[in-house]
Amino acid sequence: MYDMGRVDPRAKIMIVLAMTTASMVINNIWYQAGMLIAMIVMMALGGISIRKQFRQAKTAAGIVVFLFILQGLFGRWILGGMLCLRLMIIIMSALILLTGKTRDYLLGMTQMKIPYEIVYMVMSGIHFFPILKEEALDYYYSIQLRGTEIKKASIPAKIRIYMSISFPILANALRRAKDMAVSMETRRYRMLPKRTYLRKLSLKKSDKAIIIIFPIICAVLIFAGCNNMHLLYANTAKTPAKAPSQIVLSWCGDPESTQAISWKGGGDTTYVEYASAARYNAEGVYSSCVKGRETSILGGRYHRYSADISGLKKDTKYYYRIGSGRKWSKKAEFTTAGSGNFSFMSLGDVQYQIRGRDYKIWGNFISDAYKHNKNVRFSLMMGDMVDGNADIRDWNAFFGNASIFTSIPMMTTPGNHETSVIPLIYKQMMKLPGNGPDGMKEELYSFDYGDCHFVSINSNLLADERKNEIGNKRWSSLVKRADRWISSDLAGSDAKYKIVYMHHPAYPVSDDGNSIYKRIRKNWVPIFEKQGVDLVLCGHQHVYMRTRPIKGITYIMADSGQKVSRYYRQGDKLPGYVEKISTSNCTYEKYDVTATGIKISVYNDEGTMVDKLNVH
Repeated sequence: MYDMGRVDPRAKIMIVLAMTTASMVINNIWYQAGMLIAMIVMMALGGISIRKQFRQAKTAAGIVVFLFILQGLFGRWILGGMLCLRLMIIIMSALILLTGKTRDYLLGMTQMKIPYEIVYMVMSGIHFFPILKEEALDYYYSIQLRGTEIKKASIPAKIRIYMSISFPILANALRRAKDMAVSMETRRYRMLPKRTYLRKLSLKKSDKAIIIIFPIICAVLIFAGCNNMHLLYANTAKTPAKAPSQIVLSWCGDPESTQAISWKGGGDTTYVEYASAARYNAEGVYSSCVKGRETSILGGRYHRYSADISGLKKDTKYYYRIGSGRKWSKKAEFTTAGSGNFSFMSLGDVQYQIRGRDYKIWGNFISDAYKHNKNVRFSLMMGDMVDGNADIRDWNAFFGNASIFTSIPMMTTPGNHETSVIPLIYKQMMKLPGNGPDGMKEELYSFDYGDCHFVSINSNLLADERKNEIGNKRWSSLVKRADRWISSDLAGSDAKYKIVYMHHPAYPVSDDGNSIYKRIRKNWVPIFEKQGVDLVLCGHQHVYMRTRPIKGITYIMADSGQKVSRYYRQGDKLPGYVEKISTSNCTYEKYDVTATGIKISVYNDEGTMVDKLNVH
């Protein structure tokens, strides 16, 4: 047994700092509960009975319980529990500090070389709180003595009464604070830093031990709580969150050794557990784990998470799952890039006419396409995945029907329907390489896979909306930086095949007066021709179309959704550069890459080949 009241104030401050810091950093309800129990026991052993602790904290504890119930009404019991435990740890910390004298804390902090201003700010607060409470009670009782029944008053009347109490108290507090500040200056605190003291605190061995041990305990708790949370949660969580959904693979780094994963969650902490297929099949466990990073979108209406896995082996299959607690996603798989031949797909606009119907049709279509082409390693997406860039219903429908992308990466480029001047929400939803130019990260990016170098370009950079928003001078500078980056990136690649993809076409089926087409031909097509680009892929006009080779480049327009084209009707006159066109509602393009060339096969929703081409 020891006496908490005799512990040096500096040691108490260290206890409080360590425990409150650990409680704020750790997002684990069981660790926080353990810390609270430990604090209660420590205080009881220090001479503060549990009954006394409860009596001192009962008012605050009532508020904490109310907050817990309030969070529970919204189904966030674990989050509410963690919030309440944090508050209780802070309250217990305050009770520890109350076991000492105000002057001792003042003296202790001064001896710790804490600036006078901070010391007296803290001590002024502690000193004034009891005074302010007494003044408030005096005002309260005087109002009742005048015949006002505050408890029976209406809510507007109560607000007026409490304001009439609060303002005079606040004014007096400010006046006292000013008087104390003047008093501090007249005592010349700042000019006499080496002043002597009537009494000086000295640390006992037990105090020194506390100052050393508690920061270590704090560090251990933070390390253990943050690194083992998913394991502890998995074994003990009684109210697990919903399993993560809308899982999409992509890349931010080298496809041979990394994998990016993004998914929809509910605001809780989630993890990706993974292992090579060989190890998982041998041991039956996921050997590695990474924590997801949350992005709260549209004021918390949608929570998107992402994680980057690195250090993977080339051309290796991995199994993974996402979640925490008892709720995990189903086991899924991905395979890192290897050498030699490979295949990929391209998909055009998913944009719908009837949301509920058309996204489902698209989802079934691409699932069937992948079922018949299991050698496909990833897919390019040409933009216009949604109709409204800020419509969460569209994003839910798109991701909810994109189940094949839990197994193969989806590398996207933004369309005009993902863009409102800039594709802000699109970039929050996607997880893409950040190797583009400053100010246009993820709008322009590139990656290598096998013998191919891929470059994604946001063609909306050339839109009048962006020009009008930022002004002609800034827009011109932006476009020039994009031009330089595209040229430099393509020139820096020695890949056998160079493929560019973007939303708008350089060579449209019909020219509807959109200035972007001409600007692409003026700014970027000369770069493509100079740097030896083989294919330029696009979407936008809701048909499949292929040009004849134009100065060595074939331009292909993709379309995978149900929206009927307004740009082309059967029998319309076509530009001379068009070599093939199809008005099938759904098509996908499969590219088989070998050392001798790229074989392109185009299929419709009935599985019928509508076009084929070899690029050498």
